Amino acid sequence: MMPDAFGQTDALALAIVDWLNNTVGTLCVPFEAERRFRLIDDLPDIPGPGDKVSVDVFPDSEASERQGVSTAFQSNYAVHIFIQQKLTGAPDEDAQCALLTQLRSQIIEALKLRMFNLTNAVHPVDRVFLHSIKSADKGLYNLARLLELHVYESDTLLIFKAAA
Repeated sequence: MMPDAFGQTDALALAIVDWLNNTVGTLCVPFEAERRFRLIDDLPDIPGPGDKVSVDVFPDSEASERQGVSTAFQSNYAVHIFIQQKLTGAPDEDAQCALLTQLRSQIIEALKLRMFNLTNAVHPVDRVFLHSIKSADKGLYNLARLLELHVYESDTLLIFKAAA
């Protein structure tokens, strides 16, 4: 049985996954988005170049800050977007890396123009928008893993906040 309400960042992750899966045909490579709570770290489970790219959305943290001396608080919601694909078997690994980097850019650029309504959140909030973008610990991709296992990985931290 599904709960009626989700935590704020989980509701945001689910909204982004739903939006991504409805946007898939307009971006440069086929992918499948999923909300996850752990990384795919077994090499055989990572999709290959002939499969849909794995785009996973992880709920992260929520932070609230007081606005000056007022009683108003501004909340920020963080999610990770993690893109993965094995490159072994690709006709040109560099070209596939370029496509996956392009996919990352397309997702980010499209998210900049999108607002989400978190009606299924514990505390519903309207008009949540992308506020800032950071590369997570792995950076654009994990070069050591790419060289060793021929796997592209991109971990991007996205910070959203509600429109005032």
